[in-house]
Amino acid sequence: MSRIQAKDSYDYPYPPQMIYPLLADIPGYRSWWPGEFRVRILEKSRDHLHAKIEVWASGGWFRCETISLSFPNRVDIRYYQGVVIGESWWDLEELENGGTKVSYSIALEPHGRVMGFVAKMINISTLHSFQFQRVLKRLHRHLDSLYLKEPK
Repeated sequence: MSRIQAKDSYDYPYPPQMIYPLLADIPGYRSWWPGEFRVRILEKSRDHLHAKIEVWASGGWFRCETISLSFPNRVDIRYYQGVVIGESWWDLEELENGGTKVSYSIALEPHGRVMGFVAKMINISTLHSFQFQRVLKRLHRHLDSLYLKEPK
């Protein structure tokens, strides 16, 4: 099968401590991810560990859960059911200017016959990166809506 690997990054003008809570709370993704990614909450947890969501995207659906949290630097997520299975993680790196470089990495395998066939025909990694840039930009807008005192 074709491994799906990608790493997408974006620089935000906010410190990691302000961004991390949004990334650790995967049920909260529903409030800031682009509308075409339908997020259904399967399980919440008070400490965000083992919270579960189901996401419907253009390539199909998948279920994932938080498996490890390391404030304010990393959130590990396991994709356990659907069109892909494997691991992903958010890395937050504080920048010299006080901002944060946020990176989202995936190491996934196509799951099921149809997705296995599709992954042989098109580059799913590139498609994921293209779509995920919109997610990262939406996160920026969401952060601005939470923390900016004056509109730009």
